[in-house]
Amino acid sequence: MTTLIDRFTYAARQTARVAWYAGHYAAGLRLLKPMPKPQFPIGPTPTRAELTADMRALFQHEWQDIEAGLFPSPRPLSIDAGEFLRRSLLYFRDLPKVDARRHGEANDLPPGEQGDGLPEYYRQNFHFQSDGWLSDHSAKLYDTQVEVLFTGAADAMRRRALKPIAAWMQGRSQRSLRGLDVGCGTGRLLAFLHEAWPGLRLTGLDLSAPYLEEARRLIGRTARVKLAEGGAEKLPFDDASLDLVVSSFLLHELPPDIRATTLREVGRVAKPGGLVVIVDSIQKGDQPTWDGLLDLFPHYFHEPYYADYVAGNMEAWAADAGLSPSNIERAFLSKVAAFIK
Repeated sequence: MTTLIDRFTYAARQTARVAWYAGHYAAGLRLLKPMPKPQFPIGPTPTRAELTADMRALFQHEWQDIEAGLFPSPRPLSIDAGEFLRRSLLYFRDLPKVDARRHGEANDLPPGEQGDGLPEYYRQNFHFQSDGWLSDHSAKLYDTQVEVLFTGAADAMRRRALKPIAAWMQGRSQRSLRGLDVGCGTGRLLAFLHEAWPGLRLTGLDLSAPYLEEARRLIGRTARVKLAEGGAEKLPFDDASLDLVVSSFLLHELPPDIRATTLREVGRVAKPGGLVVIVDSIQKGDQPTWDGLLDLFPHYFHEPYYADYVAGNMEAWAADAGLSPSNIERAFLSKVAAFIK
């Protein structure tokens, strides 16, 4: 049962996160050279006040679910204050390199063995970030970069996956269930799942060995969470072998053919009656007055497959993979889609 102190603690933590990363965002804008104005049609965009109100609603909805006992209040993920500050410094030191890529002055990727054998679509500087997904340096920077982009709301958007999972878990023994996070990256959604349901047997799958190392540091040593290197387009699991499959912010990073193959693979490995929860960007029409943001995003942040993603329909893609919609929620700039196999 939550108390007033619990509510105050939650509110204080989220407020501090938003202020910290919004400060980074504002400071970063001063360091970046202006981008050329886009030479293509742009749809309607929200005001700053509308975005702020919608972000506030995101946190309010999460607290309501915590208060209802669906899942515990999130604790700060394991990183000491010194390392937290060092990563902030790394972020600002890296910004000039990011800015050079934004203006076409560099497009470098590490030539080391880590990149050998990876899919061609994967070897890019997504978001103009240094080293793409291919280095320890990138793995240390990524979470800060994403939280700055969403001014402290990225983790809260990921955690909206917990609500449909909590409803589906009712009457089930978590210790008998197997789950998979496809494209788990640095493991933040995995960590929240493990905290909420520590009995679940979870696997995190990702193509990046450095990002998996970061996930292990974040989650800690536990027999209930395994990490495996591999691609989403060929999941190393038997047919109908998993009770729960989740994915966050992966689909918009995939070419259309790989995206379709990935969803078919998810449908293949999920058990009948199993739950699939996908957290990703909103798509055109989910919030029509915000469609202009979706037009602008790939221009400013190097998202090579994003325009195709937002022009599509996640529910229709999932239906082609044998998944039936259970619950769809817009959560700030993300869509949280739950499906039943």
